[in-house]
Amino acid sequence: METTEQYEELKGTAKSFLQVITSDKLYYAIFLLVVMLVAVKMVDVFFLPFGRKRKHSIQINFLKGCCKAMIVITLGIKIVSLSDTMSGFTNQILMSSSLIVVVLGFVFQEGLSNIVHGFILTIFMPFQIGDRIHTTIDGESITGYIKSIDLRNTVIQNVMNSSHIIVPNSKMDLCVLDNQYFDENTCSSNFLDLSVTYESDLEKAIRIMEETIAANPLVVKAREEKNIKDPVTVMVRELGDSGIYLRASVTTLTVEENFAACSDIRRELVRRFGKEADVEFAYPHMQLVGADTAEQIREILQ
Repeated sequence: METTEQYEELKGTAKSFLQVITSDKLYYAIFLLVVMLVAVKMVDVFFLPFGRKRKHSIQINFLKGCCKAMIVITLGIKIVSLSDTMSGFTNQILMSSSLIVVVLGFVFQEGLSNIVHGFILTIFMPFQIGDRIHTTIDGESITGYIKSIDLRNTVIQNVMNSSHIIVPNSKMDLCVLDNQYFDENTCSSNFLDLSVTYESDLEKAIRIMEETIAANPLVVKAREEKNIKDPVTVMVRELGDSGIYLRASVTTLTVEENFAACSDIRRELVRRFGKEADVEFAYPHMQLVGADTAEQIREILQ
């Protein structure tokens, strides 16, 4: 019984409070503004667990932006309608659907285009949050990671300086994308080139290079996860002027890991080649011919 009385008392207090708020337009407008801000924050809280999953992350971000926009537009119109000056105008707009279409289409033409293209991006999913992409927009080459997408823009974090590039959805949808993470089953592969002198033991250099690449932890992780059974192979790419050019493919899970793996492999090759007397890195050099040697060459030619 006591709990029921307390509930009724609390209910009456809340009703009285709302009557006081709604009786004054200024207080009511402030109240609606606070409700709008709280509702926007609640949308972030509600979608937080879903945003942690990579799958469908782009749809979650776009849907979250749509919910926020609906809250702001709905309560914003309600707040504006409290003004005696604007109430007639807002009521006329709300009563005429055709007028709404005309006004919105004229005033928000570019914004509506971005919303439509953003919706297309979320449906066909050319990228996900966190994907590394490369594209050219308005003549500017952009390489970076997709950070977020909302109703108007897609945010890309530049790999060069970590700055954030804000691209309208309409341009993002129409550009040509190079998505290096589009397929989760793909790996990141890059060529590792080096050259050894003609005096070096070629087979030993190839064997050391194969062992070093195969033993790298990042390469081992990628080969195990992707079930790659083929051995690491080093090919002779070219017989150059200064030495024999070798090439091998380094496979890792991501581009970042590939860069780190190639760096570690090069350092290890410098260490191991330094211990071998019959293996040496090639470098551009010039052989000078003395007078005696030149004379011998002339006699041979004659």
